Amino acid sequence: MSTQITKAHLDFLEEARKAFQECPRLETYRDDSSQYIALRRGEDRDCIEVLELQNEVALFVQQVDPTPHVRAAVRRFSIEMERQLKVNDHKGGWKNEHHEFLFKEMAHNINHLADALKGKSCVKDRYEITIRCANIANYAMMIADNEGERL
Repeated sequence: MSTQITKAHLDFLEEARKAFQECPRLETYRDDSSQYIALRRGEDRDCIEVLELQNEVALFVQQVDPTPHVRAAVRRFSIEMERQLKVNDHKGGWKNEHHEFLFKEMAHNINHLADALKGKSCVKDRYEITIRCANIANYAMMIADNEGERL
């Protein structure tokens, strides 16, 4: 499976690591000469497998930040969450906010969501529903970030 690891392999690994860090969605990296191929591997996609001319050089584990595969709905929703956070960047973040304030803001958005959901299906404001859900999720994330424990 493995061959003698050379400085050229380690140089290519570093090049691939940088490429994967810069582009979390990148799955395969090739150098200019196409002599080496790097594949993002592992359950958390934090490993790099280096191949040379169809032979594996080595599987380097935990080389980049973990980015497990995410369901399409979760990915779309997280993009909306980030969009809502950017709209409010001028407020300076949540690190110094008390959990009671964050919870109150989450409850405020839950009440608005309940109102938006009461509309008839043909006249529901789907944009408002998505915004409120993203805000609720963001406030929950802020509370977890400030008060919770990393899992």
